[in-house]
Amino acid sequence: MNEVLKSVIEFFVLFVVIFTIYKLIYKKKKDFNSLRENDEIRTFVLKYDIDVRKIDYNKLLTVLALINSFIIAFTATIIVRIKGIVWTILVCMAIVMTLLVSLFAIAGRYFKSHEKEIKVEDKIEEVVKETKKKKKTTKKKEGKK
Repeated sequence: MNEVLKSVIEFFVLFVVIFTIYKLIYKKKKDFNSLRENDEIRTFVLKYDIDVRKIDYNKLLTVLALINSFIIAFTATIIVRIKGIVWTILVCMAIVMTLLVSLFAIAGRYFKSHEKEIKVEDKIEEVVKETKKKKKTTKKKEGKK
């Protein structure tokens, strides 16, 4: 029982440390466009056909940080107990692949089902604002010439 308790404490400590690091990285890159260039986020959004404009982007980042932290902490906690490099690599690959596929699929379905429906009026207002911005920028460019 003592070994199990030690493993659980190890897992939670690793999880908290890794999650904190992820959150610090995401907070450092507050700009939406810089985070959108992240391969992991872009792949997740494209694979599950999620419209980023219809979901809470901070919630998406938090869920991805939780999933990644869980995968890393769980895998590290398990493979530390395994003797032999070959078995360690095989078990690590099996755990990581299984958790990646299953947890990201669950998260993808969750975000897809919770996309907010955009009203037509809101979409029209958004298009009008964009066209006004374009007109202002073209007038400024013409004024400079």
